[in-house]
Formats: sequence, structure tokens, C-alpha cells
Amino acid sequence: MSILVVGNATVDFSYEINRLPSTGETLLSSGRMVDAGGKGLNQAIAASRWGVDVDFFAPLGDDTAASVIRERLDSEKLENVELIIGPFPTDESIIFVTPDGSNIIVSTDSTAKWLAIDKLKHRFGMLLAEDTLLLQGNLSKETTERCLKAGKIAGIRNVLNPSPIGFSYGSIWPLVSIAVLNEIEAAQLGNSKDPEVAGRTLLELGVETVVITLGSEGAMAIYEGKSIMFGAPKMDVVDTAGAGDAFVGSLVATLDMGLPFMESMKFSIEVASLTVTKRGTTSAFPSHEKISKLIKC
Repeated sequence: MSILVVGNATVDFSYEINRLPSTGETLLSSGRMVDAGGKGLNQAIAASRWGVDVDFFAPLGDDTAASVIRERLDSEKLENVELIIGPFPTDESIIFVTPDGSNIIVSTDSTAKWLAIDKLKHRFGMLLAEDTLLLQGNLSKETTERCLKAGKIAGIRNVLNPSPIGFSYGSIWPLVSIAVLNEIEAAQLGNSKDPEVAGRTLLELGVETVVITLGSEGAMAIYEGKSIMFGAPKMDVVDTAGAGDAFVGSLVATLDMGLPFMESMKFSIEVASLTVTKRGTTSAFPSHEKISKLIKC
């Protein structure tokens, strides 16, 4: 079994600020951090920390910014990494973090949107029925849909984290085995501020299982027709950036390992909770050693 992650990779610039600025206001940052990020890269690394086989395909620019991403991936134990050079600069994210750990993020996506499935055909031809495909919202709609169709034909588990929301997913939902969204995304795509109502709307549109993350409150899953709440441990929050990706990567990894869905949810929430206690994105993810101890507890 293996996990194929097709997604973006960015250089993340995080700035610590006392509060969010008002319109037209300039604030000084009390700290700055540079890290490798992007939802595709984040989730691939988070999954690989569980010791499962992860293949990661991502587009980069032919520039010095890409070296930050290459260095991080070289230090990780992914099974196979293929970085495809495109005509645009490597994508970047600007992250502003306040003292309570809240954040706002602005990203570029020219390179991510450039990626076409034609660049990936050789890997999709190797898919096995027990594999998992993991996608996020950074790719183009055409590439996202074509990848999921290839996964559907191969009979694998298709997992979609439609974040950020850049297009309509109407024709895509029936291709999705598991959709993972946060409250805001669920409200937008499920047309309701009530997570359960939004989740059931997505089920009606064709998704098999819906998972909605609820921050410090944990997560809700609509699994086999039942709505199930999963609480989260109370943590001293430092930075919430990357926590959602730690959750998604852990969920696909533990399911790939053969854990029951309920156990996978609980472990994934624990890993996401640990992530918020450190600054940064991928650098905040628990190590393989720490995750191994978590499993044994």
C-alpha cells in the first residue's frame, strides 16, 4: 500500500504580530520564520512521519526559493519525490500569527495551477487498488478532476481536502471517497453554517465520507451514515498554521496502515493538537519517534 500526494509546495514566511492590522495600517513584526510549506508538501510530510510509503509530486519554479523546499524534502523519509519545474516562480505563502496562535494566510498559486495531469501519467499507471490518492485545493479544477477520475478508475481511496476553495466542486464530489474540510470551507461548499447539515449536503452530492475539523473542539465525521463527534485535548496554543494539514496527512496515513476509521480520527486529532504547540508549519509536525510513542500509549 502507498499514498500518492499530488499538490503544491511553497516557501512560507511567518510573521509574529501583536494583532491584525486595520485597513491602511502598518505594524512591526516581533519575529520572522522561513519554512517549507504548501498544503501538498505539508500533508505528504505529515503522512510520511507515520512510517508509511508516500510519493509526492509537486511543481516548483526554477529559482533559489525552491532550494528551501528541496532541503526540507531531502531531510524527510518520503518514498519517492518528483518535483516538476514549471515556467513560474516557486509559490509562496505569507502567514501572520497573533499571540493566541491564530493566523491568516495569503498564498500564490501560479505554479500549482500550471501543473497538468500529463506530467503525472507515468505514476497514475502504477496505482494499485489498495493505494490512496490525496489532493488539496491548490491545483486547477481540470487537473484535480482528472486525477480523481484516474483514482476512481483504479479503484483506490480518493481523499480531497478542498482548501483553498478556488472553484466549484459539483462534478468532482462523486469521485471523492473522503472529503476533509474545516468549518469555513464546509459552510461555503455545503451551504450551511451547521457542520452536520453542510456535511450531509456533501454526502447527497456524492461524497462517501465527510470529515469537518472544528479547531480546538476537535472534529466531526459523517461516516457510514452516522454523525460522530471527536473531542480534542486542551493544549497551550502557539501557532495553528499547519495543524489542519497534520490532521489530513495523519488520517490518510493511519487508514493506509489499516487502522479502523474511529482510531484514525483520534490519532489524527492528537497529532494536529501537538502541532499547534510549536511555531512553523512542517517544522512543527511531531517527529516519527514521537508519533511511534503516541501509538504505543
